[in-house]
Amino acid sequence: MKLKIIVLIIPILLLFIGCEENEHEPISKSSLIPPKVENLAFTPINGGVDITYDLPAGKDLLYVKAVYTNSAGNLAEVKTSIFNNNIQILGFGDTNEKTIKVYTVTRSEVASEPVVFTVSPLTPPVFAIQQTIDIVADFGGAKFTWENDLNAPISVELLAEDQYGDLVKVRTEYTSLKTNKVSLRGYASVPTKFAAVIRDRYDNYSDTIYPSTPDKLLTPLFEELLDKSKMLRRPLQNDDNWANWGGSIENLLDNDFTNYAHTQAGNVPRPSIMTIDLGSLVTLSRFKLYQRSLNEQNFAFTHGNPKRYDVYGSKEVPGEDGNLEDWILLKECLSVKPSGLPLGQKTDEDIASFLSGDEFTFDDPVEIRYFRLAVHETWDGSGYINLSELSFWGSISN
Repeated sequence: MKLKIIVLIIPILLLFIGCEENEHEPISKSSLIPPKVENLAFTPINGGVDITYDLPAGKDLLYVKAVYTNSAGNLAEVKTSIFNNNIQILGFGDTNEKTIKVYTVTRSEVASEPVVFTVSPLTPPVFAIQQTIDIVADFGGAKFTWENDLNAPISVELLAEDQYGDLVKVRTEYTSLKTNKVSLRGYASVPTKFAAVIRDRYDNYSDTIYPSTPDKLLTPLFEELLDKSKMLRRPLQNDDNWANWGGSIENLLDNDFTNYAHTQAGNVPRPSIMTIDLGSLVTLSRFKLYQRSLNEQNFAFTHGNPKRYDVYGSKEVPGEDGNLEDWILLKECLSVKPSGLPLGQKTDEDIASFLSGDEFTFDDPVEIRYFRLAVHETWDGSGYINLSELSFWGSISN
């Protein structure tokens, strides 16, 4: 009996050993060199090249590859299956001439003779974006703006002077948006160093980018965070009731991001308005509106959160009727979802924007005491409106 069992086990073991030995061998064992691609053409693009070709006749081809030296000086390759007739190479960090070799490869991993060509890529996205970046003084810091017409995924390192006078990385923005505007805040109104460095996914870096001032320094515009304890609700006749579902306007002025203001559900005529007494005459530099709610990210860019709204101001209340035509229009505001994805879909960049709040700067600040928010549209089109917090910055009048 034992002999029979051993006899049965040996063939099974041999079968497994045979399978293991052949597991990684090519499907075909032909050593014939395949023909080259035909009618190859190429187009330089920003930081790379687009390659097209015709495949030669032959049933044994598995893929086509392009071999080149990357920006780090290492040999690299890009592969594509025989169901495509194009290859795109990206990631070059300069416009120097590159040598590209294109091969066909069989199922036996036998490569053809290469089709060789040289190409000079167009300006890499990092350096194209570098030409557009602008760094200017802003309230409490510096404002960085740039254009990314190629929608290239990049990171922008925002640098500022530390207590020792050295430039250090303060924040990194990851984005592929076409138009970008970011500010660093919290700096005294004294000459300060600011700069930026752009990087792409291929580790190509821009030069360090400075403001265009003669000394490369900026003096932040003075502002301070206004004291919310001095602010009060100031209802007018055409204001909505924001105290539904456990909400209140006072909840917007308590630095507690877990509560909210909430209007009644239903088809309420727009705009839905609230009025706030800031407590003193101030020249507003900017404000932030925080959507409901920071501890419930599923509400981001939906659930009655404001999308399109206007803000108004006045030194005095023009009339108890609240007619907006009697107020100064300070800003027409549009909440922006960075990804532009449909309702209910969000990216990490969307969540980061949601958590930081919708910030709006006043280009031509005016002195006011009373602030009005008039919401025209919500993110999900609902008949109610909710938001979590309002914060204001500016200078208090003496």
